[in-house]
Amino acid sequence: MKQTTSKAGTPLFIPSLEEIQAASEDMGGFCIACGAQADGVEPDASGYTCEACGKARVYGAEELALMGLVS
Repeated sequence: MKQTTSKAGTPLFIPSLEEIQAASEDMGGFCIACGAQADGVEPDASGYTCEACGKARVYGAEELALMGLVS
């Protein structure tokens, strides 16, 4: 997981291609606000609430790939 900064200046966590592929096989996703992995997330999930940090920044693995958020 790579940490960078968004255009708004907030931390942004971007998974690697390998992490995206593994999450895709297991119906997983990631919180781009804290980097936590989420289970049972639909491939096109967008803005789900993160159980770790409480922010609505969880995206499905395929959705992250389509958004270009892959390191």
